[in-house]
Amino acid sequence: MSENILKVENLSKEYTDQVGYIIHLLENISFSINEKEFVSILAPQCSGKTSLLKIIAGLEKPSTGKIFSENKKIFFIPSKPSSFPWLNVFDNISFNSKMNEKEISEIIKLVGLTGYEDHFPHKKSEGFRFRISLGRALANNPDLLIIDEPFNNLYDKTREEIYLLLRNIFNLKKISIVFGTTNITEAIFLSDKIYLMKKNPGEIIEKLKVDLLEKRELSLLESDQFQSSRNQIEDIFKNKLESKLYHFSV
Repeated sequence: MSENILKVENLSKEYTDQVGYIIHLLENISFSINEKEFVSILAPQCSGKTSLLKIIAGLEKPSTGKIFSENKKIFFIPSKPSSFPWLNVFDNISFNSKMNEKEISEIIKLVGLTGYEDHFPHKKSEGFRFRISLGRALANNPDLLIIDEPFNNLYDKTREEIYLLLRNIFNLKKISIVFGTTNITEAIFLSDKIYLMKKNPGEIIEKLKVDLLEKRELSLLESDQFQSSRNQIEDIFKNKLESKLYHFSV
């Protein structure tokens, strides 16, 4: 049985707005992430999902609650791909890495950027820059990779290419991944497990196991099994939360 790589216990987050009202953003959130597991947090917009991911990554502090990660190395990729415009692809990916040149070249190949080592990210697409961010994360040997909804502005074809890339890297590297999204399709396609989260305040309302093959192809998106998983998620939100008030991507 896989061991927990990260555990969140009774986490809450509140803040005071500009007129003095206390906003309860996250409330009593508890869940765990296992080793070699791809987990999505599927939540409507404005649910506090990004704050939750940043708290897990150590970039924000909770108001209450605890996070246990046993000194695991955590790397966070924000929704807007980050890269240094004055560095080329090779230097961006190798930044702050202890890997040698050969190992960095293998990472570049893995993220699909072979031949672009000398290119600069300026004016490149978000898909291209996401590959740089992903490569830099892998070059730093994380135990846990946290990714916050990076695909919103990608064309469908590019998005699907990244789905396949990310799932392939997960299968090869077996790095635990926490993926935040408002998109039901990508949550199902990418994940082994999905936590469903509501808003006002943000709370985990359900945990679902995704029973799909480890190696996934785009044809899966049209399958009855995939549609059944989608229907299950939509029914949970409909029955528990008045889902018509929530906005999800498809």
